[in-house]
Amino acid sequence: MGQLSLSAFKKSMENLLENYGAKNFLLAVSGGADSMVLAHLFANSGIKFQIAHINYKLRGSDSDLDAKLVEDFCDKNQVKIHLYEVSEKDEKPEGSIQLWARELRYKFFRNIQETENLEYLVTAHHLNDQLETFLINLSRGSGIKGLSGIPENDHKILRPLLHYPKYEIYRFAQEKGIVFREDLSNQKNEYLRNKIRNEIVPKLLETNDNFLKNFSDSLAYMKSASDFLQNIVEQSFKELCTGEPDTEFTLNRKKLFALEPFIVTEIIRKLGFSGAEIGKVRTAETGKFFRSKTHEISFERSQIICRKRPGKQK
Repeated sequence: MGQLSLSAFKKSMENLLENYGAKNFLLAVSGGADSMVLAHLFANSGIKFQIAHINYKLRGSDSDLDAKLVEDFCDKNQVKIHLYEVSEKDEKPEGSIQLWARELRYKFFRNIQETENLEYLVTAHHLNDQLETFLINLSRGSGIKGLSGIPENDHKILRPLLHYPKYEIYRFAQEKGIVFREDLSNQKNEYLRNKIRNEIVPKLLETNDNFLKNFSDSLAYMKSASDFLQNIVEQSFKELCTGEPDTEFTLNRKKLFALEPFIVTEIIRKLGFSGAEIGKVRTAETGKFFRSKTHEISFERSQIICRKRPGKQK
């Protein structure tokens, strides 16, 4: 954890990325405390970066004021900004608004990165986000990988504030006079994350003054254990697999189900299945067919035929 400072931030960047000063970055900035602190740190570190902001138009004038704050910061600091305003052509789904918004912004970010040749995306996730995500994944029956937390460096998405608690980010913002905006919709418990943030996390923090530090230490241990176990799973998968894993392949059925239950579960999870689906696959009879978000699999007498679904190939 530790105290957030410009020098501590530079050290975090060094740990995340060798020779980071020679790279180009895209920062996702919403206008909230965490992302405005992130933008301040980049602006005062001599790093080359640009900023992306999406105005979802979901909170009326508040959404416009968020965008104005980010634009003003970019003008003051001579930073190139990419602003996207959601319009009627961006059809909102009947399902999860949060999932729709996430998909929209990451598509926007990828397009900017390709156009501007910006290799790394940087987000302002912090330690409290880690705790919330852990609890969400726990409630959904996630595997050990899901309980290992949000990675600091994940396929060129960097999260340099991940080890700092929310209160430390607010302290730094106040100390440096960083202007930010509060998203009042976060106070509503309509979504699971908000309910966990507003009702469950405060009670957990009351149980122990060192709760966040202890959680961070445990998460690091969990990540180490997860990496070790995933290596075993990958090796087992390679030994069972015949064919091309990125298109079509078979798994030796007898050898698969002779493995430790944990490894069997993780191999099935690797095929895109989760929750109750895993149990159904584990007990499937010959002739059964299953479709996950990434694969289609069919059970033959001695093998399992697996195909990557169209559009899911690497």
